[in-house]
Amino acid sequence: MNVPDLYLDDIRNQELPHLQHLIQHASVGAMNMKTGGRNTLSNSYATLGMGSRAVSPTNEMFYHAVEQVEDQEEEPVTAGVLYARRMGETFSSQSIVYPGLMNLIAENEKNTYVVKPGILSESLRRHGYATMVLGNLDEGKKPVRYAPLITMDRRGVTEEGDIGENVLVQDLDRPFGVKANYQRIGQQLLSWHKPGLAVVDLGDLYRLERVGHTMSPLLQDRLRMRILQELDDFLGQMVQKMDKHQLLVLTSSGSGSSQKEGLQPILFYQKGTDFRLLTSSTTRRTGIVSNIDLAPTLLTRLGITVPKGMMGLPMNSIPGSIKDFWNTVERVESIYNLRPSVLYSYILLQITVLLTGLIFILKNGKGRGWMESVLLAVMLAPFIFLVFSGMTAHSWWLFSGILVVSGLGLAFLLTRISTLSLFFWTGLFVFLPVVVDGLMGGPLIQQSFLGYDPIKGARYYGIGNEYMGVVLGSSILASAAWLEKREVVTRWLRWGVGLFFFFLLLFFAAPFWGTNAGGALASAVGFAVAYLRFFQKRWSTGLFLKAVGLGLIGLLLLVVLNSWLPGPSPSHIGRALADLREGDFEAVLRIIHRKLEMNLKLLRVSSWGKVFLLSLVAMAILSFRPAGGLKLLMRRYPQMFNGFAAILAGALAAIVFNDSGIVSAATSIIYVVMPFMIIAIREWSDAWEKASRPDG
Repeated sequence: MNVPDLYLDDIRNQELPHLQHLIQHASVGAMNMKTGGRNTLSNSYATLGMGSRAVSPTNEMFYHAVEQVEDQEEEPVTAGVLYARRMGETFSSQSIVYPGLMNLIAENEKNTYVVKPGILSESLRRHGYATMVLGNLDEGKKPVRYAPLITMDRRGVTEEGDIGENVLVQDLDRPFGVKANYQRIGQQLLSWHKPGLAVVDLGDLYRLERVGHTMSPLLQDRLRMRILQELDDFLGQMVQKMDKHQLLVLTSSGSGSSQKEGLQPILFYQKGTDFRLLTSSTTRRTGIVSNIDLAPTLLTRLGITVPKGMMGLPMNSIPGSIKDFWNTVERVESIYNLRPSVLYSYILLQITVLLTGLIFILKNGKGRGWMESVLLAVMLAPFIFLVFSGMTAHSWWLFSGILVVSGLGLAFLLTRISTLSLFFWTGLFVFLPVVVDGLMGGPLIQQSFLGYDPIKGARYYGIGNEYMGVVLGSSILASAAWLEKREVVTRWLRWGVGLFFFFLLLFFAAPFWGTNAGGALASAVGFAVAYLRFFQKRWSTGLFLKAVGLGLIGLLLLVVLNSWLPGPSPSHIGRALADLREGDFEAVLRIIHRKLEMNLKLLRVSSWGKVFLLSLVAMAILSFRPAGGLKLLMRRYPQMFNGFAAILAGALAAIVFNDSGIVSAATSIIYVVMPFMIIAIREWSDAWEKASRPDG
């Protein structure tokens, strides 16, 4: 049963007794609604029904075969005639047909995800199960019908159902003058005794949201409550007449008006069960699932193997409390609401600090004390994001205050120590908590403003691209500073650094830890360059072959971990490797295309792209003005120079290998440009001032 514009807040409404009964005895989750395109209702229904991030034309509708429709090219004809004209197939006169099927197929062929229209119904039919659809979202006489995207077969046909004007009743007090005919829908649903899937689409809340902005707020709230009570009564009647073998699934496909992003409610109810929380291998988050998981879950419940065309994974019910569920939802929504402001402020701060630091350095490093602290605070910020985000998710001002006070306070203390010790401890402060948190399952990363977002749905677990760049940059920085202080390089030292880099590579690649394939490949490049530059004086053919060998070892490690040791569920890279083994090159090519497309988009529009490019410009200026900064760095701190080169190599590799690589590149390059500026302010201002004099 799908109810667009039913929100999570609605299902906790104590004035809806039947819904409250459902929650107490159902498996409950908050569902991410990411689709293959824009956040539209048509895309949402298509994604729910196809188990992959699909798209669907908003102007193509379903009809009963005998309904009259407007053909753009000819006089009005029945939907059956129009369908036959376009598809050349016959069907029952009682069928529900989709004349726009070829447009749907064409839209998804341009999509970067593998989508197979009708895959759910085809899987059900092969195992003897039927499908039926009831209800619509019609706006008066205007058809709005997307629910058959869930029940249609590969031909775009649903053999049974009622989506026409009979499932509505006239009511002049309601938006568009109609409301759901609950009596007729209930009778048809209860009289359908075939084993299979029946989809009920209830559109009264959708219709209200479509015109709500034209109504007085008081009337809108009153009418919304009345619609919810009618829905609650209908649910009570259906639950009362269910038997223990039937499963009721209550979902919301999103909003029909503003289409704001957000988690939507999903409930699985069966008589005789108690409250549990939903989760899935897609999200690995208790209480949070994805819309692509619905179709695989329905098939699994019926004992049907999930077909290859679905990218979602079955949901599971696990023990939990309703209090924990609401706490999780509130924390996720708070972080989501504040994240744009927090990250934009942080990025703006980085840009400001970069420009200000560059100006101060070019003016011979005056203002050293406070400028050092500010530069160092920017480097320490990811650590503060990790520790304090979850505790301050409800207040931008509180988090900003903690960020500034903690960052500057810690930076002020660290600036008291020598340059190399400063960089070693800063790097250690930053990467070590992130790695430890990742080894523990990422409880802090999951609720960090610099982490990932279940509402956006790009990532649900692992280290994420932001912190991948942070760990890459800060770990190499700490290693370079530590090696710079070593007068003698022993074999044990080489082994220690090599094992350290290998462990971090393992951390990135493992599907049960970092789960970041692009990060593993980028770090293989960065760590290989770092190791070779730290311990090899000259480049040669042999050295080049060693670098290639290290890169291949990293790739092999990634393949082995995600193929042989996938953990409790396969990661996205594990599934891509499975596609490759099975010869499904189309799926792999789509993944590569999606990554390239995302990076190009982020480079054009993302603020992270501006940070990365500005950092490159600042480094270029510091290398040559006012008096050979790069030569001074190489002469005074050769291992730091090697570390900076390695971080830059890893950052560039991240752009190539990650779907949001520009983000990783921007967060890693901080640990080049900021230390470079600190060295310039601390040690080179006098030398530059002397070189800048006319007699210098």
